[in-house]
Amino acid sequence: MASYKKIANGNWKYTISYTDNNGNYKQKSKQGFATKTAAKEVAEPLELKLKANVHLTDADMLFTDYYSNWIKTYKIGMFSPETDKIYRTAERLVQANFGRLKLRQVSKDKYQQFINDYSDGRSKETVRKIHNKVAACLRHAFHAGSIPIDVTHKIVIKGNAGMDPKEKFIEENELKVLIAALKDGLGIAHVSRYMLLLQASTGARIGEIMALTFDSFDFKNEKLIINKSFDYKNTKRLKDTKNGVHRTIDIDKETIRIIKPFYDYKRRQSLASVLTNHRNLVFVDDLMEPVSPEAVNKSLSRACKRAGIKRITSHGLRHTHASMLLTNGVDIQIVAERLGDTVEVVTQVYAHVLQKMRDNNKELVQAIAQSMFK
Repeated sequence: MASYKKIANGNWKYTISYTDNNGNYKQKSKQGFATKTAAKEVAEPLELKLKANVHLTDADMLFTDYYSNWIKTYKIGMFSPETDKIYRTAERLVQANFGRLKLRQVSKDKYQQFINDYSDGRSKETVRKIHNKVAACLRHAFHAGSIPIDVTHKIVIKGNAGMDPKEKFIEENELKVLIAALKDGLGIAHVSRYMLLLQASTGARIGEIMALTFDSFDFKNEKLIINKSFDYKNTKRLKDTKNGVHRTIDIDKETIRIIKPFYDYKRRQSLASVLTNHRNLVFVDDLMEPVSPEAVNKSLSRACKRAGIKRITSHGLRHTHASMLLTNGVDIQIVAERLGDTVEVVTQVYAHVLQKMRDNNKELVQAIAQSMFK
């Protein structure tokens, strides 16, 4: 990277940092330029030339080989098995679409065509996932000096809109009807219903609900500790939460009133049963096994039908919880902390809710601003 500095005599100096073919860090510099612009006019083409002539071994590798080596070195095994699967899918797509092209032959146009081809019949969200996994490798090659430009810069992500964000959650009045349906005839045997009721009131992910242990609940202080998740897709074991975010959230008195009797029963059952609840999980069946997300979603589907509302998944309850908090004026930072997400993720996922809030508050904002002049 080139940097520029005004030196003591008032002239400008450029310094270009780069790595040579042997992996040695080097710098080239020159001073005596009357302006920064004059220094850049010399430095920028020189920087491109230096980058084009270093790491020729990498640049002449097949892109398919370069990508495979990159994910093995930096990605595979570093995150979750699900993330590994996405990288492996991206690897197969690179092999199918870039053929015998060398790394240096992957141009911006060729990369855009790859994105265009993959977007056919797919949602933008799906295309973006693959783009993120492939573009990161090409950006790595650029920053390492293996290729002279970032061919992924300002690439256009295509694809269909996918599911309307509004279809992922239900409105507040619908949620009340759904909760009534879940509570109607509720008994200790209805483990899935208790899980759904807790998810609706906390916004926790289904894997986090499955992983709740007896020490996760602090009924006295009205708190719920979320510090692990259940890997129901792969290992069938407890694992860390998504993004490694641990949190303690508030639970309301009504949720406690509903959950506490079930909690007490399951604790007694775990102590008395000949079967061992070796993970101390709260939401288990009579065989001390976790209730699956499929069973939870079937229970939710039946409840939606009884309530006369559209069907959503258990993850839709998480979206509903977050949407309700935002709509009712809870600060977005608090919502993000409760969900275990970043503000950036919440802003992106719930953009439709935030826009609705902006529209609803437009007149209020104008009235407040106008009052300043009275």
